[in-house]
Amino acid sequence: MFNIAEYLEKFKIRYQARDFLRNSVAEVVKKVCGIEIDPKKIEVKNFIARVNEKPIIKTQIFLKKTKILEILDKKTGGKVKEIL
Repeated sequence: MFNIAEYLEKFKIRYQARDFLRNSVAEVVKKVCGIEIDPKKIEVKNFIARVNEKPIIKTQIFLKKTKILEILDKKTGGKVKEIL
């Protein structure tokens, strides 16, 4: 018989992974740049993290991009290769 709990479990795992990546990006940006970003404004897809914030915040992130990506690579195991 079909067990709905087992079926829904795979979606739960995907959302946990997505939330981990979003929170990791927000945490690293705060650590490196001193800017607090809401994890809901970060989208991670195909190894690229997109930050949906004001241009001035994006500029600050761009200026320290190499340091942010270096820390993210270690923290996420290479699941974030670019930040826009």
